[in-house]
Amino acid sequence: MQVLSNNRAGLIQRMLFIATRSINLVALVSLPAMMALTAADVFLRYFFNSPIIGSAELTEFLVALVTGMGLAYVGIRREHIVVSVIADRLEPRIRSVIDSVLDLVSGVFAALISWRIFINAETLRLDERVTPQLHIPISPIVFLVAFGFGMLALVFFYNACEPLTNVIRRNRRSIATVLLLIILLGVAVFFVPALPWQDKVPPTSVGLIGIILILVLLFLGMPVGIVMGLIGFLGLVYLIAVKGGLTNIGLTPYTTMASYTLSIIPLFVLMGELCFHSGITSKMYDAAYRWVGRLPGGLAIATVGACAGFACVTGSSVATVATIGSVAFPEMQRYKYDIKLSTGCIVAASGLGILIPPSISLALYGIVAGESIGKLFLAGIVPGIIHAILYILTILVICRRNPRLGPKGESFTIGEKFTSLKNTWPVLVLFIFVIGGIYLGLFTPMEAGGIGAFGAFLIALVMRKLNWAIFLNSLRSTVNISSVAILLLIGANIFGYFLAVTRLPFELSTFVTNLPVNEYVILGIIIIVYLILGCFIASLAMILLTVPIFLPVITTLGFDPIWFGVIVTVMCEIAVITPPFGINIFVLKGIGKDVPIYTMFRGIIPFLMADFSLTVLLVAFPKITLFLPNLMK
Repeated sequence: MQVLSNNRAGLIQRMLFIATRSINLVALVSLPAMMALTAADVFLRYFFNSPIIGSAELTEFLVALVTGMGLAYVGIRREHIVVSVIADRLEPRIRSVIDSVLDLVSGVFAALISWRIFINAETLRLDERVTPQLHIPISPIVFLVAFGFGMLALVFFYNACEPLTNVIRRNRRSIATVLLLIILLGVAVFFVPALPWQDKVPPTSVGLIGIILILVLLFLGMPVGIVMGLIGFLGLVYLIAVKGGLTNIGLTPYTTMASYTLSIIPLFVLMGELCFHSGITSKMYDAAYRWVGRLPGGLAIATVGACAGFACVTGSSVATVATIGSVAFPEMQRYKYDIKLSTGCIVAASGLGILIPPSISLALYGIVAGESIGKLFLAGIVPGIIHAILYILTILVICRRNPRLGPKGESFTIGEKFTSLKNTWPVLVLFIFVIGGIYLGLFTPMEAGGIGAFGAFLIALVMRKLNWAIFLNSLRSTVNISSVAILLLIGANIFGYFLAVTRLPFELSTFVTNLPVNEYVILGIIIIVYLILGCFIASLAMILLTVPIFLPVITTLGFDPIWFGVIVTVMCEIAVITPPFGINIFVLKGIGKDVPIYTMFRGIIPFLMADFSLTVLLVAFPKITLFLPNLMK
């Protein structure tokens, strides 16, 4: 009987995996179509003054398909962003119950979203709504998005069932616990608005309670995008009505996905993934080593230079640490570098991918804050260069005090040094073309993503580094990353609307500005909050969770929102290397499997000092950040 049960579970898992992979193919096809459409539109407009009519409408549909059709596949592979600070410290049986209940709740919420989007799609069909330019019916795409969330709900239900069944089989009393939690959820959703004490709780207090609940559920391990959306929905149900909350979750997911602005995320990610998987940036480390390897700590300095160069085309710290780390770490071991120095510089320098444009974090901040992404990209250039220089100075100081920590490498002739540069032209061309095109107004930041991705595609073809397997892996990685990022945005938008109803950000702004303290004291408190949150929450989630709360405070105090975007991004850069959630450390751990994790954490301490020094510089001299954006028309 047990064997039969296991066979059924295996069959269901295989069927679900095949189904999610099948709809993921729609996303995989939509992604290169979006890249080609954007590149063709820019080319025809620039050279023939004949842009593609309705290209923005088609791009919006394609972004929705990339995200909506990719969600379930991300879920079945369990690649959603989670924190699990509390759950990781519980005994396996209790954690299994908590994970199952959270998956069950997530499934209920995803099913609720699917149902409401379906109703919205049916309304659009009956009204015969079409796009303004091409007159394409909107409802079919909305139906597909509803189907994508429905598949995500099935994945969550499956993920909940197997461990929950095992726990209940061992302990029948767990049934009562699970049923009680489900009943409480139903009460919260449908009956809380009718409670007589509802009006006695001020909306701002409801907002604070919502933030506390988000942190609790995050630390228990619920996916970040789901938990923000769930708490935002429950808050709207409480403050407005059940109908208001249901209306919001029926409209927000599709309107968030089908955004022309959001095309910047999958397109820039695709550019980086093509560079990463095709290996066209693999010579960056070799070139940097030939130029500075002879200095004290030269291999570590070369690592910083290679990370900075790689960041110019990826915008991803994880891709940077995986690529550069796999080359740099064995080399530094071969030259007998101190383990703490070698791991510390790799982990820290890989964070430059968050700051140096094209940066996904800066793009996400621009979307949430409503600021120019082009200006934010320009604002990140000089701080990114200064940051790399500070890391290099840190290495030089460490290795001059104790040369045994970073022995000198071999020397190269001037001819060999210049010869190595010929292998770095793909990075240079892509960076100048993408950032230069934005600065000169040749194309928008959204179009720059498509041009950059298409450019990376062409370069990989010309260099004969692209085949079908590499291209497919690049598409899969991009769809996964984009689906996770845009699900975070959906949850953040629902939660942001809830916060707006509570008026918490505005009340907080008024309260803070009336405090009898200097505005830099308040800024310092905000930075400390970011440092604390960064120890537990992923960088993208931190942006989405905090910017709607802190941005009104910052602008009321008179600080520039573009400058604040760079400050937030630097805080995110620190977040990816600090315990216990420093994701870059865990990526490097996969390369240096024999290195204890605490050794890696000790290695980043000197580089954290460089991070703090950069923060002080940017606060003291805002023009470091703003002078390039101010030149942009």
